[in-house]
Amino acid sequence: MLDARANNGVFGSNLPHTLAGDQVLSLEGNFDDSFTLYCPSGYERDALYIFTPDLMALLIDNVALYDVEIVDDWMFFYSTKKYEALDASVWRRMLQIVTVVGAKAANRTELYRDERMVTTGAAPLDARESTDNRVATPGRRLRRGVNWTLIVVIGLAVAYWIASRVLPVVFAN
Repeated sequence: MLDARANNGVFGSNLPHTLAGDQVLSLEGNFDDSFTLYCPSGYERDALYIFTPDLMALLIDNVALYDVEIVDDWMFFYSTKKYEALDASVWRRMLQIVTVVGAKAANRTELYRDERMVTTGAAPLDARESTDNRVATPGRRLRRGVNWTLIVVIGLAVAYWIASRVLPVVFAN
């Protein structure tokens, strides 16, 4: 999961769920200025195999306003911005993203094999077939985390309410 920093709000990420912070993988160059990359624990090397410097540059140049999610053999781009479905420029932009970024990502993942899928003692050719571009269970989902910013804001709001409503009544008597 790539969380674009450009579309984050006041309280941080605009993702629908908070992801566990220990799944953040920092990448080279200025990529971290544009995106936060989340990958399942133990899959950091796999993420580095896919997110090469040339793919990272394409992502920064073409989709810095989008959150990007890879699920199975699909790549999803999410935006908080509303687009006009009948606008030809929107369709040209989407086609460019698929043509440039999607093609490069597909190229990087085409030969990917999760070594955790290989049966112990399998012959090399059987091992390749057994992985068949699949990911083992631990690498399939990201763990959710706690949105501490939201909890602190709610706590401060409750404290303010108590201070402004309850304390004046208590001290008035």
